Amino acid sequence: MARSFLVPAALLLAAGCAPAAPAQSAPDDVRPATAATAPAEGEKTASAAQKPPPADSPPLAFIEDDLPAAMARARAEKKALFVDAWAPWCHTCLSMKSYVLVDPSLRPLADRVIFAAIDTDRPESAGFLERHKMSFWPTFFVIDPARDEVLAYWPGAASARELKALVEDALVVMDASAPANDPRRLLAQASAARAAGEHKRAIGLYDEILGKTDASFARRDDAIVGKLYALAGSGDAAACARFGEENVAKVRGSAAPADFAATLLSCASKLPKGAAQDSARRAAIARLEELVQKPPADSSVDDRADALAIYASGLSDRGDAEGARAAHEKRLTLMEKAAAEAKTPEMAATYDYGRAVSYVALGRPEEAVRMLEQREKEMPKSYDPPARLAGVLFKMGRLEDALRANGRALALAYGPRRLGYLKLRADIQAKMGDRAGQIATLREEVAGYEALARGQASETALADARRRLAEAEKAPADKKR
Repeated sequence: MARSFLVPAALLLAAGCAPAAPAQSAPDDVRPATAATAPAEGEKTASAAQKPPPADSPPLAFIEDDLPAAMARARAEKKALFVDAWAPWCHTCLSMKSYVLVDPSLRPLADRVIFAAIDTDRPESAGFLERHKMSFWPTFFVIDPARDEVLAYWPGAASARELKALVEDALVVMDASAPANDPRRLLAQASAARAAGEHKRAIGLYDEILGKTDASFARRDDAIVGKLYALAGSGDAAACARFGEENVAKVRGSAAPADFAATLLSCASKLPKGAAQDSARRAAIARLEELVQKPPADSSVDDRADALAIYASGLSDRGDAEGARAAHEKRLTLMEKAAAEAKTPEMAATYDYGRAVSYVALGRPEEAVRMLEQREKEMPKSYDPPARLAGVLFKMGRLEDALRANGRALALAYGPRRLGYLKLRADIQAKMGDRAGQIATLREEVAGYEALARGQASETALADARRRLAEAEKAPADKKR
């Protein structure tokens, strides 16, 4: 799904954590995440017998963008391989890197796990992405290196506690050579099938898991969340809405409850107007109201900001403009405080997209421009600030400035993300009346999609680029008539 959150289309080009293709059921600026069991409000997350490591424990050391080396080391040391598949444009990826993966409680996992990270837009990541599909950013994999088998799969945001439980669960599966029908192994298979667009198979696997487990299975919520995403991806909006409404109040976790509600809202929006649609929307918005008033105990600022964005969108769809505005005001206050307290510009950049969205939604785009211009000065080697700036300027009608910012982003960008920036460039040129420039840019975009390796290619995106090129090439002939 593609939720607007009061976001203009141009801004969505620079959105964080979008799905790989429109067929996937994910909001454009919120990352769906599965959920492990979350602690109740006030519940301790570590037992007295299992004391957390000292706060000054060194963070995990990641092997960056060298999976062959990471895999070889994992095999040699007989350890599992953890892969953080991320991208620099994804705000949730940045939040996970800056605030979660550095948590000292994860450090003991290094005794049994090799940690690696890949920028999914880089060409060298294509081989991994061809073997192991993903549809949301970030996605975390725990892999048995001996068989290149995914033992655990987590799409989206997570708390340190959730990640630790995920990895420990995967290690049990790997050590015990769990049977093929072990619920934990089936869960990894179901998640992989859903990410690959095999929604019917995924739904069957999730149903098998739910049929053979009860509330004592710690990852039962993962199956509930995964089934909703698979139902949404299958196009069965009615089944998605029914299942979502039945379970929206049950799902626990740091980020999953809000993401589940977002998917329910999306499915409801596809239903005919009537009682079923109204009931599903009410259930989703009621759950979101609970979450923004009392966020999950281990949710990050990024998680809480996303919940507020989803809530604002739901209120806006319901016609409550005042409520949506209040949610954006609260969201902006939350993110501005976090950005001000960030130790580095890179950490502060976690909140750039969300802040820009709320500035625009509140009719204050000039503040977004100033923020992004400052971030570009602080991070001159990053394509993200000028890319986001171009989207804001385009929305404001400052076309020449937008084109210049877009050019700076294109000079630094690479891979599939760069092609999205070409799309915006063509849109800017069309608004400026530069038909020749627009066509040239669209041809470059089409050629770029055609040249992508299979792991990064998107038939949907290629077809869309070809359609837009054909329309642009036809337009001058129409005018001459």
